[in-house]
Amino acid sequence: MRFKFLIRAIAIVAILGLVGAACSKKKTPSAVTPSGTATTTTPVGQAGGEVTFGAEQWPICINPLTQCSSATWLYYTVWEYITPYLMVADPQGNLVASPLLVEAPTLDNGGLIQSPFTVTYKLNPDANWADGTPITSADIEFTRLAILNTTGTYNTAGYDQIESIDTTDPKTAVIVFKGVYTDWGDLFGGTYAVILEKAMFPEADAAKPDLKDEMQDSVSFSGGPWVLKSWSLEQAVFTRNDNWYGPTGPALFDKVTFVPREDLDTEITAVLSGEVSSIYPQPSDQSILTQVEGDSNVKVDSGPGTYFEALWFQHESPRPLSDPAVREAFMYAVDRQAIIDTIIKLNQPDAEVLNCGFLSYPGIGPWCETTYFDGFTYDPAKSREILTGAGYDCTDEAKACTKDGKPLTLRYSTVSTNSRRITTQDLLGESVLAAGFAFDIKNYEATTLFGEIAPHGQFDIADYASGGSLDPTVTSSFACDFIPTKENSYAGGNWNHWCNEDATALMRQSDTELDNVARLDLMNQIYAFEAQDFISLPLYDLPNVSVWRTDAIAGPIGVYTRSNLGLWFNMNEWYVATPA
Repeated sequence: MRFKFLIRAIAIVAILGLVGAACSKKKTPSAVTPSGTATTTTPVGQAGGEVTFGAEQWPICINPLTQCSSATWLYYTVWEYITPYLMVADPQGNLVASPLLVEAPTLDNGGLIQSPFTVTYKLNPDANWADGTPITSADIEFTRLAILNTTGTYNTAGYDQIESIDTTDPKTAVIVFKGVYTDWGDLFGGTYAVILEKAMFPEADAAKPDLKDEMQDSVSFSGGPWVLKSWSLEQAVFTRNDNWYGPTGPALFDKVTFVPREDLDTEITAVLSGEVSSIYPQPSDQSILTQVEGDSNVKVDSGPGTYFEALWFQHESPRPLSDPAVREAFMYAVDRQAIIDTIIKLNQPDAEVLNCGFLSYPGIGPWCETTYFDGFTYDPAKSREILTGAGYDCTDEAKACTKDGKPLTLRYSTVSTNSRRITTQDLLGESVLAAGFAFDIKNYEATTLFGEIAPHGQFDIADYASGGSLDPTVTSSFACDFIPTKENSYAGGNWNHWCNEDATALMRQSDTELDNVARLDLMNQIYAFEAQDFISLPLYDLPNVSVWRTDAIAGPIGVYTRSNLGLWFNMNEWYVATPA
């Protein structure tokens, strides 16, 4: 699963908090627990005990600034539990004040100023790092500088729009932007973001800290409910942070260990045997519910997820899909409905083909009111017709079309341990051949695919999921200046290498548009360019599934199943189950 990006709820909360507050007296969100649940109703069990959870993917290193951070599972297995947030997503996808803040910035309380666009964060006076020292505005400024100056930083979007951060008051961060930036709430928080403890990097250049060699396999600080005691390619071990300042108090478990269990059969076996107490598996080509239904101590929670699964196209020449005609033909070569009916409905019976613009979702804000990709239905005859018009010989309907005697073969890559995607490859092979294409299957382990192959553009088609932002911005995914290259140390999230200057200009404009109606118009123009340029082919809204043993753990489990923060985000509120 690729890091970048989504949440199951209206994606305009940050904008409404800014514009709507000027029109009405909205109640300012109060600080919430990491789970977003009300502290008065959160069940509390007895402290103590140790648990082990199974992780479906595993990061190759744990630096949250560099390419390591392209893996969502870096956050699911490490950073969500040790980083403080400014704004944070609640289970419904609303941006609210985290325990680090006194309150969320609004126009009413003076936390937001429209000109110059300024966001003022008042930090909780009791918020400390695990070592007992205060979390301060200087830590926020240091984090910004590290993001901008670390060699190979994966994503600078938004941070590069900050003009300055006033740190005069240690417990107040005044962030002045170069212009209006609507996705301000995702910076230093939201979902996939971090805040670093400045004092832990005494040798870094204070003005231009380059942390590319730091945090490879250890993190010496924590501002979250947990402390990372050790990390390796075999496990991650956490103990409670006794200085946690959240309203629920310190975590209840003594120790939590994550271990990689990187294919579904291994995950299911591990949870059924009791080797692990919970898993957060991606749906496969099998029904997870059916596999565990025989064990009354195992519970499953599933539903529409927060990731955009697609067949992603490499646009850079000399790859075959650099030709727009070949991309267009391939849009009609894939039987997407067969994927839904055969695979996805096993874990989400009401699943449908995803036709939203990249990256938007049905029912999540207004961004998918118009479906730009619903015209691309399986039509092998049309595919061959387009290829013929592009100079291919498609006379032999039993074989791939050819040009200069060479068959039209696309290198198709995905995660080698993901059975759902492998089955998708098998399912599509025959249908695309009828449409004039052949596949050269080349799959990789997740760390290799997301750390090396995809950022270097070494694919024709790749099947993976993308998502993660509360805001619909796609700038860091598709803007021309976010294409990873050798010159920029392969930093940037535009792995497609799609560059449409007009679309990029619209992306930049949309990132500064506060009026929601006007911004929707801009996003729709971007989505239209995506379809016009045949950027890639959306498949489905990836379902989320949580599985846990009720005889091992208890508490508000499953609150974050459908959120991109993942099953374990609120594990500080869980506890050892009482025997029946």
